[in-house]
Amino acid sequence: MNPLLRYLTVFVICLAPIQAEPEHAPRGPQGDGSQARMLQHLLSMEQQELTELRQTVERIERMSPEERKALRERLGKLQKMKPERVDAMRERFEAIPQETRKNMRQKWFSMTPEERMEWRRKLRTMSHEERAKVFEEKGFLPSNGKPPPKGPKPPKGPQAGE
Repeated sequence: MNPLLRYLTVFVICLAPIQAEPEHAPRGPQGDGSQARMLQHLLSMEQQELTELRQTVERIERMSPEERKALRERLGKLQKMKPERVDAMRERFEAIPQETRKNMRQKWFSMTPEERMEWRRKLRTMSHEERAKVFEEKGFLPSNGKPPPKGPKPPKGPQAGE
């Protein structure tokens, strides 16, 4: 699982019991222990994992409400997918060199939320080859004359839960 998805999943799992509690529920030392379990998990994490989790939380804090909603929807769709499709998507993502992914992420987050929404709309209508060409032309990919690396394509077909 890619690091961002892994840390988002851990974060969401840890917060789910807290979010589910009613506002008026007393929070004291005799609670259900969910905060203690979350703290125990955080204390068992390696420094690098904590750093990546902090960066993920900071990225979430910078998101607009619309972006958060869109991310929740994408994560929901991902959770409904068949495991082999998720694995193929992860392999394809991991086939992209880390430096390239970093550059793409920086370019993406340098855009306004409106610009990102417009990009998403455009990308949905393009073929893989068209997307790769546009990414390179617009500076998302380094132009080294080589085509972007290809991992296995995710299998097509109905997703689980549909």
